[in-house]
Amino acid sequence: MNDAAEDAKNTRSVYGNTPIPKLFDPAVISQSDGLITPYSSDSSASFETDDHTLDEDPGHELRVHDILSEMSSKALTRTAVESKLSGIPWCTVEQALENFEFPEQLTRPEVEFIVRLWHTFSHVDVNMLARECFARNTEYLRFVLALLEAYYGIKRNLLLTEELVAFEICFQEGTFFADDVQNILPGYTYERFRKIVSSHYPHKLRWTFKELDCITEAVKAGTPLDDPSFLRMLPFRRKCEVKAKFLAIQRKIPAQFLPAALQEKEKQELAEKNHLYDLIETDLTSNGLKTAINPKRSMLKVISLIEEEIERRGGSSQIPLTSPERDFIRSVLEEELPPEEIRWQLPFRTQEEIDKQIRVLQSACIRQERFKNDIERLLYEAKWYSSMTEITSTPGGRRRRVRKDSVEFDTLRKEALELKNPKVEKKTQETEIAKARATRASKSAAKIRQNKEARLLARKKLVAKRASAPRRSLRFRKDRPALISSLIEEAKYFQSITGDGKFVGKGDKRKRIPTYHLIPDYQNGQKLETAQNKIEERKRRRRGRPRLNWETPSTEESDYDDAYKLHRAMEEEDLSEDDEISPFDPPDILRDTNVPLHGRRLFNDSISAGSLFPDFTSFSPDIIAMMRPGPELPINNTVASMVIRENLKSYKSLSGSFPPLFVENEDGTTVSNPRNIIHIRYLLYPRHTEQFILAKPKSNELDPVFEINKVFQIHYALYFSHSEELKNVFYRDYCQKLQEAVEEDDFVAFLKVIDRWNALMLELSPYPIEINPSIDINESLRCYLPPTYETFPSFNDLQLPLFYLEVLAACEKLFSGQSIPKEKAAVERRLSQTLQSPQLSSKTPLSKEGAQLPDLYVSRFGHLRPILYASAFIKLLNSITTITRYCVHQLLLRAYSRIVSPQSRKLRSYKAFSAEVYGELLPCFVSEVLKKVDLKPHHKFYDLGSGVGNTTFQAALEFGVHESGGCEIMEHASYLASLQEIFLQKQLVVLGLKELNLSLALGQSFVDNEEVRKKCVDCDVLIVNNYLFDFLLNVAVGKLLYGLRPGSKIISLNNFIPPRYKAGEERTIFDYLYVEKFEMSDYFSVSWTANKVPYYISTVQEEILDEYK
Repeated sequence: MNDAAEDAKNTRSVYGNTPIPKLFDPAVISQSDGLITPYSSDSSASFETDDHTLDEDPGHELRVHDILSEMSSKALTRTAVESKLSGIPWCTVEQALENFEFPEQLTRPEVEFIVRLWHTFSHVDVNMLARECFARNTEYLRFVLALLEAYYGIKRNLLLTEELVAFEICFQEGTFFADDVQNILPGYTYERFRKIVSSHYPHKLRWTFKELDCITEAVKAGTPLDDPSFLRMLPFRRKCEVKAKFLAIQRKIPAQFLPAALQEKEKQELAEKNHLYDLIETDLTSNGLKTAINPKRSMLKVISLIEEEIERRGGSSQIPLTSPERDFIRSVLEEELPPEEIRWQLPFRTQEEIDKQIRVLQSACIRQERFKNDIERLLYEAKWYSSMTEITSTPGGRRRRVRKDSVEFDTLRKEALELKNPKVEKKTQETEIAKARATRASKSAAKIRQNKEARLLARKKLVAKRASAPRRSLRFRKDRPALISSLIEEAKYFQSITGDGKFVGKGDKRKRIPTYHLIPDYQNGQKLETAQNKIEERKRRRRGRPRLNWETPSTEESDYDDAYKLHRAMEEEDLSEDDEISPFDPPDILRDTNVPLHGRRLFNDSISAGSLFPDFTSFSPDIIAMMRPGPELPINNTVASMVIRENLKSYKSLSGSFPPLFVENEDGTTVSNPRNIIHIRYLLYPRHTEQFILAKPKSNELDPVFEINKVFQIHYALYFSHSEELKNVFYRDYCQKLQEAVEEDDFVAFLKVIDRWNALMLELSPYPIEINPSIDINESLRCYLPPTYETFPSFNDLQLPLFYLEVLAACEKLFSGQSIPKEKAAVERRLSQTLQSPQLSSKTPLSKEGAQLPDLYVSRFGHLRPILYASAFIKLLNSITTITRYCVHQLLLRAYSRIVSPQSRKLRSYKAFSAEVYGELLPCFVSEVLKKVDLKPHHKFYDLGSGVGNTTFQAALEFGVHESGGCEIMEHASYLASLQEIFLQKQLVVLGLKELNLSLALGQSFVDNEEVRKKCVDCDVLIVNNYLFDFLLNVAVGKLLYGLRPGSKIISLNNFIPPRYKAGEERTIFDYLYVEKFEMSDYFSVSWTANKVPYYISTVQEEILDEYK
């Protein structure tokens, strides 16, 4: 067995601690795990045996033995052997096979035949394969096919048959050179084959002796490391791997065995390094380095070598300034260069050293002429002479002493300046200050009294003057009352209250409704106020009737006691106060609300018929099939990861233990981490997975952790909402633990939750599936985990008995009408197909016929589950009478966050304050108003100005209307609506829900549109976001809706009926509308404001209303 085979046997699997065998190793026997796959069936076509007569010639047996010995290393296929043994019956060959030992390694024709047969046919006939590969038993061939499926099952359609054959032949024979690949795949270039290997080659390779000998010969021959012909010799290896191995071997080979060119190169490198060390003594400026070093050398590498030498000598403070450095600092004083250029020219000096040298040169080059006193002049001259001594002196201890002297000179100069202007303290007596204050106070009080007396005197004079003045007499004309009465009569027309047609009578007051504004609540302030009220109430109750005390209390309550009582009252309020959650906007499954189905069918035809097999669904390897029209679903839904990958600038890596979002490529460029990908499964179709990239959004972009939490809660809301105990399991063991793992920076705990979820979906799926549970869909992330991590969760970790018993108990309670006792025994894990104990539920019959619950179990991936689980699960789904509002909103938001949010900026590119300005009605608004109009499944719904289709989709999904339609004129919004429709419909197929009946008129205006008019007139409920409609567009809406049936309702954001409206000759629906005004019960219900918005519900009447006549 060659070295590659030994390496393959020593490689450890990511599925456990058992070694992964070689793909075609006969020593390994496949183990059954309860998998239902096409390869687990033993039924295949039979072949007829040869009817030749046995030849008794003993020479034939010797010839057969020689031919088999020759073919055992070339081609051990029946076709090749029969061509060699022409004229000899196959019976003779079979007799010779009993005493012949075949090599363990498969021959090249065998490998090619097995791979081609597996890649061409989805169902491989094992008997036919065993007939051709006669030297291998059937069990071994089944194992080979299973490994092929494990390695290449997902990539079946991504590789050609010849490429798969080349992969396995090279791995089997251990030939990884370009010449070997060229013989197998003629015409393939290095770049093409290297791209296929890097993307799809599944095996982990170690260096073979042939490869190491090839690299060693290249080192000894003096082959340049960048020689393209040398790097292309090993197409299975990355260029960086080849270079690293080349350098490692070069370091191990003694110098006398290296060619002369390499020895000369080492001498040159040593000479250049010594030259760099000489620059430390002569010139350390950037310009000096440029002129002194070879232009071909990297400046960054030169700087790093010099910095290492400087650090070895004790740092830059221990190395004196070179002459060019001093000259440059003098030029800085003259030209006033910017700090950036100074730092660039002096790369090895700290900013502190540069500033100190500049101050020294300033004192030496710039002469101060004016001084405040003689002491300052004397100190300056001493410092100047000292600096000149420093410039001309030799480096060493003298330089450090000059620095100390300069510090002392600065201190003495400050003391000299303080002596010139001594501080004079003000000596003012306290008595004089008090006397001055008293004088000012008395003058101020006297002035206030004078002003008050003057005001009183002026007021008395004014009152006396008014009392003595004669009163005015009013005169009226006789014809005046007639004019006033006519004006009052005419004013009645203008005194109508808006919209009701009635005028304000005598003594009546107009009802004024103040405008509501959103005022943020300060939680602590509110708590403080209510806490104070509680304290006052307690004091009042404690006070009671007044009593006569024998003595006065000695002390009052201290401030500390008041503060303590206030704190206790605020704590009690915290315990008693609950946040009010709107029933139309539930935040999670714990505070969810239900929407009745009213008899409509929620799930697909297969579930509704009670079938134990799913509807036929075509899964495609096309990763963008989720966004393309058609019945195909992708095996891997990558829409969320594509959104993150297209907006990487808006994301950052999660905390430390999680995989990084960005890595460096071979050429040094930063790219997204290809291993930072996670997959999760779905219950009804576990073969379908959804892919996410682990990252943290910087703003309000799509959050992958939050999206995974949504999937968990949607599964509970759809399939397990009958159990309160399972609600706690979903929320506590999956949602909360996933979020806590992210917050606590624990990637191991995070991936444990994901692995448990994926395993749980495989176990709880009611349908037979055709996937291998041992295939790790998150294998790329295992390199970030410790070696002791266990990939597959245990039976107890999954809590499977709890799930099985809750489903069976709920089904039993549904059909019996009796409560189920809490005596539930755990489901044991055994290898047998049946189990007599424990019992899964009580003695209550499961069905109406009175049949007892049988104690039968079936094997499922090595675990046992009740045989009635699948049918009970389907029956529970058929019995559902409500759908949760949280589930509906999250299904809509999943489509919105993947399709609309990344392209929302284009929706704003329209004229401001026009009818085309885009505004959205949030899901809580739609839920509340459609419940207000009592929308039922037999109704029809239409949205005029549907935008991206949110309202249309929600009416169909939440209320199950018979038909839901919409019309939108904006081009980009229409495009997003069509994408949302495709994604939402395919999402419902994956979850087993019934598809929606939608009718969208996209890219069309409803003005003069006959098709849209027919749809609208046939509807029971319409919604029109006319918040910015002008008068002409409102008139067009009235004409369009003329002909609506009486009782139909129109929901709008503004009132269609203007003040003092009167019916005219035009045919419009406005003449028949009875309008009612309402207000939203909660904030944040529309996209353009956070306040509670009003809305209007207009009901169509049979006749024109009286106030419009």
